[in-house]
Amino acid sequence: MRVRWNLHPDNPLGTVDYKKTGMNLRETKFYRWLTGLMLRFGVHTEKLEEFLKFAVVGGSGVIVNMGCFFILTRYASLNIEFASPIAIEISILTNFFFNNIWTFRKRNTKVGLLSRIFRYHLVTGLAGLVNYGILLLLAKVFGVHDLIANLIGILIGTFINFFLNSLWTWRIKAEDL
Repeated sequence: MRVRWNLHPDNPLGTVDYKKTGMNLRETKFYRWLTGLMLRFGVHTEKLEEFLKFAVVGGSGVIVNMGCFFILTRYASLNIEFASPIAIEISILTNFFFNNIWTFRKRNTKVGLLSRIFRYHLVTGLAGLVNYGILLLLAKVFGVHDLIANLIGILIGTFINFFLNSLWTWRIKAEDL
């Protein structure tokens, strides 16, 4: 089926109106490609919505992290060794908030809010340490620009973050599986 773009004046960006085309997201090539990729990494297709939401929240976390890192290094004149952990912590807190109220809202988890905050902090702290280590390795040892090195660290930490949080922090109750 061919996708028709909605170029109505109320929709100037020309996004697809799937209701008018009779096509849903699951019929798109992108959805099938992403589903196949996720299955290779052990993520079940019924969790695709959560994965996509997690990615959006993660994207906002990248913006928060990079923005804080930029402000702290460029305007507050902090060294990257001090600015990076602060930026990581701020992005951890904002990401937990959004993941809890949006991404994993539908999950009936077996752990309470305080336990989830603690677990999320442990998992993202580990991912943050990976981010920090990669930043220092790339910037200090290999001479990669600090913003590029930080972004690479964030990307690698994101994979760790999603899989561990999905499996541990927001684990579904056994009776709901």
